[in-house]
Amino acid sequence: MKQKVKDLLHILVIYSIALLAAIITLKYAPISSILWKTALADFVAMVIVFMFSIKHNNSSVYDPYWSAAPVIIVIYWLFNSTQMEFYYKILWVVVAIWGTRLTWNWILRWDGFEDEDWRYLNIRKRTGKFYWLVSFLGIHLLPTAIVFAGLVPIFYAFNSSAPTPTSWFTVSTVFFTMAAIYLEKTADDTLRRHVKLGYSKKILLQRGVWGLIKYPNYAGEVLFWWGLYFMSVVVDFNNWWTIFGPVSVTFLFAFISIPMMKKRLSNKTYR
Repeated sequence: MKQKVKDLLHILVIYSIALLAAIITLKYAPISSILWKTALADFVAMVIVFMFSIKHNNSSVYDPYWSAAPVIIVIYWLFNSTQMEFYYKILWVVVAIWGTRLTWNWILRWDGFEDEDWRYLNIRKRTGKFYWLVSFLGIHLLPTAIVFAGLVPIFYAFNSSAPTPTSWFTVSTVFFTMAAIYLEKTADDTLRRHVKLGYSKKILLQRGVWGLIKYPNYAGEVLFWWGLYFMSVVVDFNNWWTIFGPVSVTFLFAFISIPMMKKRLSNKTYR
């Protein structure tokens, strides 16, 4: 346990360095567009994290980036936007709740630098000496780009000239997004208890939401990004074209994450 605490503190230092690099990029990059300047800062921070992944020979150093970076990006956009009404603050609060919960879930299940995600271990075996190139492109860069795409609708909502939305549909989008977060939380909590009790190698999890939905943790994550899109587009329907954001996240889970999980489960024997 003491070693895990030390490793988590090390992760905090790594991410603090990455954040500092992003702040410097935001301050000095000669780019007028806030959106593209943020994209560059996001890339720079990701590269810093990747360098530490190599240092520790563990791509799971990147794992909390998925949930931590959006919280920082959205608050930066909020304070550089043309909108500061209550609804736009709610948008950031929803992202902050999601990011904090997902990061905390990672903290609870990560066992330190000796623990690397099983997907990365499989990729390492298949790619051999090309592993770190594949890790940079597929494990670090691709998810960073997809998450950024998922946040683009929020950027355009923050910079819309449309009046603040107040309809029942607006409220329903907030509830939809929070419900997605709750679904993912419930699924993650159930799965974590299942693993902690030592059942994961013997019994297929089919309790609670896992008995109602296949891959409810993935379903909750995908629905969350659609919720952000709905919360953003309700501000100004002219921004409907930012749908590429949640579509990208959906494709990631539908064509990469879920097939990998199906293959993993098919290789296990449950009673």
